[in-house]
Amino acid sequence: MSSEKSNQWDKDMLVKNTVWRKRNSWKAFKEWLTDKIRLFFFKLRQPLAWPKRWQNIRGSLLMKNKSEAGQAVEEKEAQKLIDDLARADDDGFAGAQRLPPSHIDRNKTKDQLSDEIVSLRLYIKNIEDRDGLLFDQNPAFSIIIDPNGKIENVNKVFLSNLKYARNEVVGQQISSLIIEDQRVAVSAHVEKNCITGNFPEFEAGLYAKDGSVKTVLFSPSPLLFHEKGRPFSILMTGVDLTARKEAEEVMIKLEEDLRLKGKKLEDVLNIDQRISSILDLNQLVDYVIKKATEILGAQRCSLMLLDQESQELLIKGAKGLDETIIQKTRVKVGDSIAGLVARDLNPLLVRDIEKDIMVGRKNRPFYKSRSFLSVPIKLHKKIVGVVNVSDKGLLGDGVFTQNDLKILCMIVHQAAISIENANHCRKLEYLSTTDSLTGINNHRYFLLTLKHEIERSKRYSNPMCLLMFDVDDFKSCNDLYGHLEGDQVLKEISRVVKTNLRTVDILCRYAGDEFAVILPETGIAQAEAIAKKIKKVLASLNFKSGVTLSMGIAAYHKNNDGRDLILKADQALYQAKREGKDRVCCLP
Repeated sequence: MSSEKSNQWDKDMLVKNTVWRKRNSWKAFKEWLTDKIRLFFFKLRQPLAWPKRWQNIRGSLLMKNKSEAGQAVEEKEAQKLIDDLARADDDGFAGAQRLPPSHIDRNKTKDQLSDEIVSLRLYIKNIEDRDGLLFDQNPAFSIIIDPNGKIENVNKVFLSNLKYARNEVVGQQISSLIIEDQRVAVSAHVEKNCITGNFPEFEAGLYAKDGSVKTVLFSPSPLLFHEKGRPFSILMTGVDLTARKEAEEVMIKLEEDLRLKGKKLEDVLNIDQRISSILDLNQLVDYVIKKATEILGAQRCSLMLLDQESQELLIKGAKGLDETIIQKTRVKVGDSIAGLVARDLNPLLVRDIEKDIMVGRKNRPFYKSRSFLSVPIKLHKKIVGVVNVSDKGLLGDGVFTQNDLKILCMIVHQAAISIENANHCRKLEYLSTTDSLTGINNHRYFLLTLKHEIERSKRYSNPMCLLMFDVDDFKSCNDLYGHLEGDQVLKEISRVVKTNLRTVDILCRYAGDEFAVILPETGIAQAEAIAKKIKKVLASLNFKSGVTLSMGIAAYHKNNDGRDLILKADQALYQAKREGKDRVCCLP
């Protein structure tokens, strides 16, 4: 009969194993595995399927002749086996069940009873051996702990993955294997589960013997309950999530990188809309530097433009550089790193300047990192300038990538077109505000600037004067020596006057041979001194015809506008003419 049941048990196990493999379900496997492991742990405490042929053993043991001391011992041992076995039902729940007394067999002899006990022990031993093999061969982490968290058994998968020997973990608290920041939470979790009887899944990080950490998803199940409802032991089966966690971290990092790249690309595309509307070169340079450092996460950036006359690169704008370096830096095309980039018209990415084959040299102390980018600004295959970016990251010690170089090239390409537009606008503005003959400011610029200076004087209550002068008998000079000589006289006068004025003074050609000088923050006495200085310098020059100037000076007063000031200065000029020319007249 035992052989038939053993064969039937093997068949049931094979069928259930086949079903699990077909379903490929962790839940189904866990239920099946828990059901089987319950059959053997803790020596007769575990739930076992109850063989019907043993239902009369208890009665037979209790009804034998109690006068024999040896038989009483056998009966007591048998009663203990039967009571332990009676704690389980067919579903694996450990209840304190008793067999009904109606099944007691009163005809068993002592020898027959002993045979039954031996048979019972062999059956249990067979189950223990089979289910012990099943526990060790379980492909998941399996741990048996008591309600206090003490480890009672572990399987081979647990030992092989964490590199422990069995005697190194059995008898230890499970909290000793759990990483520090989770120990208190896991201990409280196990204690709460034992009280409530609910055993939800949870994750925990386990230390391997070599110090590495394995992340495991545990599914706890009670093996056997006390009569009060608390479990004797808990089976914790787990799945190693370490590889999945690492893959998730990699995925999160990739998603973050992709998000940052998308944001950078969006920022670059948005630059085009703003940069095309900036026509002032200085504002354009500042905007390009600002966006390049923001998008690339850099702390230093400089934009250099080529001086066509000297063929040198000059720093037009910068971030993170000392003002002295900005003023003094002049790089010949072909010299230094920026000069090589300008000469070859190729962008440059350097990850480590001290190891780079092309530009290898010792890093300068004021740079935080050895990595930098240098991109030429070019139009129509001609160099316009160079943009340099360095010190990537919050600490400035990051390394630039190929993607960073591509982004900077896109920014520089848009900047190159805008720089060309700004230069065109600058030339148009120059042409519209500069006298083509003398190279000084023209009448249009004079009117705009005079209005601005009057408003400034009014706001700050500063003095201001307007000096107007013309060349005495200039028509006679043109008639005697020709218009070319007359033009030369005007050019020379413009040069001499401009040279002898202050930086803040504004010289303009008003009309024909008439000139105007705006003198900000200047009183009448100081303006008169400037006028006499100019006359003295001109007197020392040699012209084909004698050249003298008549000058008129008008002081600004509150509530005067530009027209009033011009009329006053013009009146002073004509007063100088009436008084004999070659003199200075003032209207305070």
